[in-house]
Amino acid sequence: MTSYPETLIPEGGVCVYCKADAAEKVAAPVEKEESPTSKPELSREEAAQRELALRALSRKHVLPFVERFNPDYLAGWVHKDICQRLEQFSQDVEDGKSPRLMLFMPPRHGKSTLASVAFPAWHLGKNPKHEFISCSYSGSLAMTFSRKVRQLLREPNYRNIFAKTLLDRTSQSVEAWLTTQGGGYVAAGVGGGITGKGANILVIDDPVKNREDAESEFNRESVWNWYTSTAYTRLAPGGGVLIILTRWHDDDLAGRLLTAAKDGADQWEVVKYPAIAEKDEEFRKTGEALHPERYNLDALQQIQKAVGPRDWVALYQQNPVADEGDYFTRDMIRYYEDEDVDLSQLRYYCAWDLAIGQRDRNDYSVGLVVGVDEYDNMYVVDTVRGKFDGFELVEQILDLYETWRPGIVGIEKGHIEMAIGPFLEKRVQERRLHEAYFKDLKVGRRDKEARARAIQGRMQQGMVYFPKETVWTGPLVAELLRFPNGTHDDQVDALAWIGLMMTEFATFYENIAPEPSWRDRLRHLVKSDNKKTAMSA
Repeated sequence: MTSYPETLIPEGGVCVYCKADAAEKVAAPVEKEESPTSKPELSREEAAQRELALRALSRKHVLPFVERFNPDYLAGWVHKDICQRLEQFSQDVEDGKSPRLMLFMPPRHGKSTLASVAFPAWHLGKNPKHEFISCSYSGSLAMTFSRKVRQLLREPNYRNIFAKTLLDRTSQSVEAWLTTQGGGYVAAGVGGGITGKGANILVIDDPVKNREDAESEFNRESVWNWYTSTAYTRLAPGGGVLIILTRWHDDDLAGRLLTAAKDGADQWEVVKYPAIAEKDEEFRKTGEALHPERYNLDALQQIQKAVGPRDWVALYQQNPVADEGDYFTRDMIRYYEDEDVDLSQLRYYCAWDLAIGQRDRNDYSVGLVVGVDEYDNMYVVDTVRGKFDGFELVEQILDLYETWRPGIVGIEKGHIEMAIGPFLEKRVQERRLHEAYFKDLKVGRRDKEARARAIQGRMQQGMVYFPKETVWTGPLVAELLRFPNGTHDDQVDALAWIGLMMTEFATFYENIAPEPSWRDRLRHLVKSDNKKTAMSA
């Protein structure tokens, strides 16, 4: 019999080690009783009906098809919108309507998963005789899409949805594979050989790899030549073209196609999804993120700071501009950081370009505030842009004034008296903003370009600065670089008014020309004794 020290065995007769072992044992889990409100299990018949309903839904719509193979897929409103457009595109191809669809979307927001993987598999399920050609900036990326589409067709779940679409066992290479009914899928890089292939649907997903390729005029020309001479000629009658990309350059493939459309070429449905809304949209308000479940507003603003204004406005806001504008050039654009400027030491001025006439119904009203330092450098600090009725416009004008307290608020002559004057006066009294000074800005006979000369001169001298980290900087710079040929120029107009105000307020003394006299005619006859010469000096 083993003997233990007396200190280990207390009066109860159980040693301390045994007590410790008993205490460390994990208690057996207690089975929870089912609450009376828990859902009852489906019967076999109900489960079968539910499965048949899900199959029918996946057969009819793209998004349920995606979620069937990826239950964790987190779809936002943007993905639902894309899926609806792809469904209509598919139907138009079936009807032989030759649809043309462009989808512009920021990086890493799920466009390729829907358009280059799920959509081809879904469309081939409904149309096993159709042929796909899928192209991307590199052959390897196109092959990756091909593998994923092919794998979907191999899934047992896929055959449960689309029983008639089967892979041809004799043709399953990743570069090109066929269905048993003669349809198929061809993958190639942009610029690669697809001669001899046909396409009911041509998909081009991101034809440009990076900024270096986008900046190369030779590369842009090569992509264009490949599209016009090779890719486009592969389309079957009534076939559709689907282009999904992130905009890098104003002269990229999408830009050239849209320019050609103005001359009567193919007409495109263009759907642009900026990362942060620049105006109120159907499913979100100004300033809201595109897919906050993946990238919320804070994350997008951090990205904006990291990539800089140029790439932000192109890649994330889908609004690229040419390197050189006709009126304002990129080297005129200068930026400032918030910590570099002491806002409390600036003198503020504000100007408004109003859209309240019959011809301006589709334009925007814009208010712009600048601060001027002791060296006459101008810093653009705030802007308001939107479509407002008269009452909203007055409140916006006074809100912007109350935020910055500019010394002068300039508004084009005639707009105050003819449109908003009485209500503006009333609201100034009610809000007790008696110190606000509103000045009529005279248009005269000057056109938009003539009015912008003053601010153009300041920018050429490097005396105008734009904030580097605000959401509205990108669209403003883009509008400047497109002026005067852009669709909208309301922000440029507001900035031009500021330039004219600065010119008018500057101290300027004009030389007074003497009136002509009869003495002037005698000067050449009389030799003056006071005339200085080099010798007299």
